[in-house]
Amino acid sequence: MKHTAAYCWSMLFLAIMLELTGTSSMKFFTMQGGSEGYITMISCMLFSYFALSKAVVRIPISLAYAVWEGVGLIGTVCIAWSVFHEPMPPLKLLGFFVILSGLAMIKLGTSLPEKEAVSHDG
Repeated sequence: MKHTAAYCWSMLFLAIMLELTGTSSMKFFTMQGGSEGYITMISCMLFSYFALSKAVVRIPISLAYAVWEGVGLIGTVCIAWSVFHEPMPPLKLLGFFVILSGLAMIKLGTSLPEKEAVSHDG
């Protein structure tokens, strides 16, 4: 089955959302004293990796993994700040800016022609 680029990017987006949900639910439920967060986290992470595996059919794995981790990290930071009220001092914010800059460089440096981005199995 051939996956379109749009399908693969949507699977990458789903993988990021599942990672954010899993990580955030773990924090939320452990603060409440329950183990539901671990179950939710494990389920979300498993499905996140599954979605990521679908994304790399057409997206280079170096780019997909960097986006998955980088955007997931930035999303987790936003949730940590807005929901869990974690402090964001300037040095920490600078570090996140550096990560976003690195993601932009990886994306700009990954400009494979469409033929090469598809797996080489035939």
